[in-house]
Formats: sequence, C-alpha cells, structure tokens
Amino acid sequence: MNVREYLSVRRAFGLARQEMPASERITFEELGILCHLALAPEGLRTSEIAEYQGVLRPTMTHRTSHLATLGLIERSSGQDDRRSICCTLSGHGADELGRIVPLVCDKISSGMPMSRCTPQRMRYVLDAMGRLSLSSSDLVLLGVWTGMCGREGTSTVGELVDGLGLLQPTVSMAVSSREHAGDVVRTRTRSGKLVSAGVRLSDQGEAHATRLDEHVSAVRVARPRRSKE
Repeated sequence: MNVREYLSVRRAFGLARQEMPASERITFEELGILCHLALAPEGLRTSEIAEYQGVLRPTMTHRTSHLATLGLIERSSGQDDRRSICCTLSGHGADELGRIVPLVCDKISSGMPMSRCTPQRMRYVLDAMGRLSLSSSDLVLLGVWTGMCGREGTSTVGELVDGLGLLQPTVSMAVSSREHAGDVVRTRTRSGKLVSAGVRLSDQGEAHATRLDEHVSAVRVARPRRSKE
C-alpha cells in the first residue's frame, strides 16, 4: 500500500466518522478490529488481537471493552482458560460493519486513490491498515509531505482539515504538537493585505515522514477469499 492510498482511506473514514452519533463513534483501530474479526474463521483471544495490532494487552482490553459496550462484539471467557477472553463479532457488529464499510467507500471521491475499491475489498484493506497505528499528528506530517493537503510543501490548517478528514481542533492540536517537537515550522505568506498562515516540514519532520512512509509501504492487503460454490 502506498501512502496516498493510506491517506485517502483514512480521510474517508474521518468523514464517515463525523456522521456517526458521538456516543457511537469508534476509532480507526477499532474499525480494524471489527474487520479482523469478520474475516477470522472463528473468535479470537484478546491477546491474539493485541498481537495483530502490535499493542499491549491493557490497550486491547480497553478497545474491545469499548466495542463490547457498543454491542459490536461479544466477549466471553475461554473454555480452557477462564482468564482468557475470546472476542467475536456480534450480529449488531456485522450489521454496523455492513453500513460503515460502504460509507467509507462512498466518501472517497472519484479520481482519488482507492476510489474504485469495492466494500468487499475494503474490508481487507481496513484489516491490513488496522495493523498500523498512526496518530493524527502522524497524518498531518504525511499530508504535508505528500502534498495532498497543500502545495509546494506548505499546507494551511484548513487544507489539512479538508485533506485528512479530521476536525479543525484535532488538526490544530496536532500541528502545535509537531511544532513543539520540531517537526513542522509555521509560515506566513503575504499577498497584498492578505496574510495566510501555513506549516511546512523541518528537516527533522521530513526524516520522520520518510520513516512513516516506509511503515505504510510495508502494509500488505490480502486478497478476498473466493466463495465456494
């Protein structure tokens, strides 16, 4: 998967998420868990899902507990080890996945990377992307670095909001965080009486974005299984 495809799907999910009731919103990582469970032949232990996403068990316990609270998955004690928690996609979770995944596809505008991806294929894409956890500040770096959210290596906060599908406060906080870390530099461009503010990557930010690109490029999407006749 290349970084433009990754950002296109993340943007689509961000836009789709904004249409969800606040009390029912899930994170991108949680959507990956739902897709992973849907593609698994049977339920998975919390430890297996934690390994899938490369996180510690307490983090995965928090994520699966949230999904269970929403009724999207069912959690039960393992038959052999009562301390082991097994997670399965619930009927409600399957219905919600059947609604969210096509919505993500619909939010990818014609001509953008992945715009021709079918919902069936998108489940495998989201499953693969769920293995890589990138923060909103990581997305900001990649958005500026690729030029998908601005021109000539500079992006405004508004362009990042539109290009990444994130809310304005989220982007502003991410830019401030990256500025404090030395990854981005704020810029000001004057045209007559108008002054536009933007951000560009520092040399350190360029190096960081390059490493993120390498992680994204390592994402491999499985082929959909052929249905048995």
